[in-house]
Amino acid sequence: MESVWYYVVNGDRVGPVTFAELKAVAEAGKLGPADLVWQEGTNDWVAARTIASLLPTTPPPESSQSDEGTYALVPVAPARPTGNEATLTFIPEPEKRPKPAAEALSLDDEAPALRRKRGSGSDANDRFAEVLELAQMFVRRMIDPDPSAIAPTTEEGAKLTAAGVMDATARKLAVWRRSVLFVAAVPCAFAAVLGFINTLAMSKGERELLSAFGILLQYVQALALFALPAAAVLGALAYDRLALSTKWVLGGGMISIAVPLAVAFTPAEWLLDLKIDKSASVETADVARLGAGVLLGVAFYMALMPAVMSLLPAVARACVRMKLFLPESLVPGWGLVTSVPLCVLLTLATFVVIYHVASNMLLVLGLLLWIGAPLVYFTKFNLFTRPLTAAPERAAIARTSFTVFVLIATGVGLLLIYLLTGKFAGQTILGFSKEAIIRPWTLDLHKIWIDYLGRSLFLTVFFSDLLLHIALSVWREERAFAASPEAAGFDRTMTGLGSAVLPR
Repeated sequence: MESVWYYVVNGDRVGPVTFAELKAVAEAGKLGPADLVWQEGTNDWVAARTIASLLPTTPPPESSQSDEGTYALVPVAPARPTGNEATLTFIPEPEKRPKPAAEALSLDDEAPALRRKRGSGSDANDRFAEVLELAQMFVRRMIDPDPSAIAPTTEEGAKLTAAGVMDATARKLAVWRRSVLFVAAVPCAFAAVLGFINTLAMSKGERELLSAFGILLQYVQALALFALPAAAVLGALAYDRLALSTKWVLGGGMISIAVPLAVAFTPAEWLLDLKIDKSASVETADVARLGAGVLLGVAFYMALMPAVMSLLPAVARACVRMKLFLPESLVPGWGLVTSVPLCVLLTLATFVVIYHVASNMLLVLGLLLWIGAPLVYFTKFNLFTRPLTAAPERAAIARTSFTVFVLIATGVGLLLIYLLTGKFAGQTILGFSKEAIIRPWTLDLHKIWIDYLGRSLFLTVFFSDLLLHIALSVWREERAFAASPEAAGFDRTMTGLGSAVLPR
């Protein structure tokens, strides 16, 4: 039976073809030595130059010089049997053909120039420069308003091809996820370390208020913070295996959300050890429990704040990114239209108490710009709620995404100015003086914004994966239903509803 082959040219897989057809493609110049080929039944893709007799060989140019041969002293059989004689005879030099050397397919994620530096014995400074260059590429991809324009590097493309990821959109999505997850892992790791340090540094008074079970849950909650950086790194390393990478991201996201909520809704009686004197009255005991419960609720509120606040930008960013990756799908657009208003209202509701306690114009404007910026997407409602097929339409969404980013940055800047200049109970909120309520070097302060940043980036990939699975499910079910006998009846129903509900 004739062998079956596949080959890749410019990122597109072609096949199945026979070896004769593959050789004809190579002879036509459409298949280069570095292009990948695969024979059905073998383990991996290899470079075309490693396959013997596949690529055409160019014969060496003929020389007009007669003296380019080799003279050798060899015995030659004489015309007459007069004995053996040594005769000086011209022996043409045999044609030298380059022997194709087998070359393993590189799965290294580094750029070729960087890999050559490593091979030549570069020092620690060179390696730091390599990591810095790779980090800069990840950051550029993360902040790119249109991730669908991202192109995999040569090494990433080879690894994705070896894993069988050939679709252009899937390849771009894979490298975008890789970049965002690696960037998110850094602030998530810092937030986890700071959170664990805060737990270890609990004062004696705080420990005395908690029961043994309450102290155990505090450590469980601190350790759960490491789920995000661990899942981000594992998901980024498995970027060429999208199914496995998605499992890591979904698992890490669920742990980071479920554990703090489970701890927060644990009964206060299980967490606290108030050591109330048995001789105290019932009213005194109730007041003590109420005060401890209020303090515990405030502590849980502050602990959950980064997770709650990171949901809105993550959901909005995920919907926009998936709309750019899948412009023909309606799922990301309608996900944005339905989720953003709800998230904005719920997030603003969490700041009602803060607004009435510390009313300030900078605070109000900062919160409105920071939280309400995603509502700008509604100016492109028509683009998000229909399939897009033209590049200018996708560019309009990318520009709107950049506008939202600018508004959010402006709102955060106003909030920072408010914290530096505003006062609460006659004291500066954030400052270097001893009278300031919060000092810039306070670990709790930095844990909040670092945790918010890391969670926002990680949850962007988390919700993107959810939207992708929903879009795939909708696409498959719609195709299956369209081929069923009931599809015609549903079309008549929707036509009747449209004529009755939609404006004429």
